Amino acid sequence: MMIEINLQKYYDELLKNSYRRGYIPNEEQILFKINENNIGSLQNYAIISGLPKSGKSTFTTSIVASAFTPYEIFGLKLQTLPNRSKVCYFDTESSEYDFYSHMNRIKKISKLNDLPPNFDGFSLRKEDPIAIKNMIDAYLHNNPTCSIIIIDGLLDLCMNYNDEVECRKVVNWLKTITTIYNIFIIGILHTGKRDGQTLGHLGSNTDRWAQSTLEVKKDEEGCFELSPRFLRSSKNFEPIKIKYDEFEMDYVLIDDGKFKGVKKDKDFTTYTIQEHNILLNAVFKNVKQHDYENLIKYISNIDKRGINSSKSYIKFLKEQQLA
Repeated sequence: MMIEINLQKYYDELLKNSYRRGYIPNEEQILFKINENNIGSLQNYAIISGLPKSGKSTFTTSIVASAFTPYEIFGLKLQTLPNRSKVCYFDTESSEYDFYSHMNRIKKISKLNDLPPNFDGFSLRKEDPIAIKNMIDAYLHNNPTCSIIIIDGLLDLCMNYNDEVECRKVVNWLKTITTIYNIFIIGILHTGKRDGQTLGHLGSNTDRWAQSTLEVKKDEEGCFELSPRFLRSSKNFEPIKIKYDEFEMDYVLIDDGKFKGVKKDKDFTTYTIQEHNILLNAVFKNVKQHDYENLIKYISNIDKRGINSSKSYIKFLKEQQLA
């Protein structure tokens, strides 16, 4: 028995997607950068992968927090659109306690008393894959000012991450909603313990069409490292390594002794004690003559700031008794 196909219907749909002569699309709108590299833009999605408890949530909350600060956090910067500033976090895995711990960490890193009105967060742990996808669709339909969503984690969008058809449908859904709602998505996905690859057919499918796939690892010293696996729109970046610091009572950037300017707005008042130390160690390692003029010169050169800003920085160090 032959199945009749309404070819005219498909032809009409085809024409809606035809090449438009003379049309110039808007410039690519980059919403997620790592050390100024293009990691994610509108109508795309990026994957953050890693083993359970490897630090994925630590990096993810840092990325979200960077949307509500004027500076980068560990070299990470999420930038919403001026007229579409809403960010939404969908958590499909965490207990209530862990979910609110993530929200509190976003507040702490962004130095806010409460999360701003342009942030929404939802805990969907008890929902099945169809309900989760429908709820996300409904949210985007009712919140056109949202330009970025985070889905933590993608495994809960399917019943079997090794089912080829089901996993391909998940990726098709991601491609569809990024296009229809003109958004950028960050998806969190586990990797396998044996090969370190994103899990199953879901992982291979999301990797294939992702703009970027990043990997988080935890080493024996308790450091979390974020590194690139696949980047479609930029060159590789140096891995970002962080570790919990008891003095700061938070995670801090682990560096090789070279200050890399982790906050591009150059607001030195937001530097941690460790970041001040890294900068000053780099300065005094290079400065030949320890006079005021040379000190200004080397701070300006290493921290990539102007002379007046370098003078203000020295004044700040003295006032805070940091030097």
